[in-house]
Amino acid sequence: MANEVEQKPAAPAAATTAVKVKKKKLRPTNCVQSNKRIRRKDWYYRNGKYFANKQCFKLFLTQEADKATKAKEAKEADAAAAAKASAAPAGEAPAA
Repeated sequence: MANEVEQKPAAPAAATTAVKVKKKKLRPTNCVQSNKRIRRKDWYYRNGKYFANKQCFKLFLTQEADKATKAKEAKEADAAAAAKASAAPAGEAPAA
């Protein structure tokens, strides 16, 4: 019994290899609007997004406002068409 040597079980290979952890990026490298490279000296952060400069931010705001108004107009047009279709008598086909 004195000659017996305790053998430890072999550790799994995954546990012994070093795991590389990627660093979390603090900010993106490109502008949301223009996709230009953002440099540290001139990055512009507004509303949770990074922009290359103030002009890109303003352009982004105008484009977002245009998208919102177009979506609103389309929704109103759909509602008007549905109201028009429901207002037509049941026996007649709606005019196209």
